[in-house]
Amino acid sequence: QQEGIEPQVSAWLQTSVPFKERRVGDGGEVAEVATKDKVRQWAPAVFTYLLWIAVFTSAQMLLTSTIEEKSARIMEVLVSSVSPTELLAGKVIGVAGAGMIVVGSWAVCLLVGMLTISHFVGPAAQGLTQVAADPFFLVAFAVYFFLGYLLYAAYLVGLGSLCTNLKESQNLMWPAMIPLLVALMSMQHISKDPNGTMARVLSFLPPLTPFVMMNRSGGPPPLWEYVATTLVLI
Repeated sequence: QQEGIEPQVSAWLQTSVPFKERRVGDGGEVAEVATKDKVRQWAPAVFTYLLWIAVFTSAQMLLTSTIEEKSARIMEVLVSSVSPTELLAGKVIGVAGAGMIVVGSWAVCLLVGMLTISHFVGPAAQGLTQVAADPFFLVAFAVYFFLGYLLYAAYLVGLGSLCTNLKESQNLMWPAMIPLLVALMSMQHISKDPNGTMARVLSFLPPLTPFVMMNRSGGPPPLWEYVATTLVLI
């Protein structure tokens, strides 16, 4: 009223505008966004979260076992028979194998569950099934889990070697937790723009690489970025 705007104009300005999502195909044509496209965008976040849990729980086992062996004086007996490098390699590889079995059982159960309920839930479950059954996606998950696990395992075992009991290790856990928390908090932003500048920069930071690259697989990123980030992790 103060600006002299007519009621009809004011009502028109305040009317909500419907927004219909569209996507641009490879040939430049505009098409509707299907349910499977939305599922493909957000499905990697589910697997990234599983990767986060698997890496954290598996590597945590190594930290705990290392400290327990030191406090119980078992470490001295073991080192008298093998070298410290062989002891570290055996612990890491053994728990890595157990972790891969756990993750493999998760993947199989998830795939079977989605195939079972896809008839009842509809296209969303079918789209998630297609993503989970993608061989390239599963290979990327296995590779980044294994390399990410090795990185955090060596990191946490190194921290465990500095401690004599579990209480001391709690003070040293924060340096290992910060990258995991950053990876968790960045999942939503990376899912929205998997090939953006932020996602690409975080992909080449080794503590974040496994989680970010798994989350970007819905993009998907170029093949050279898969190769480069894998080399960075190695």
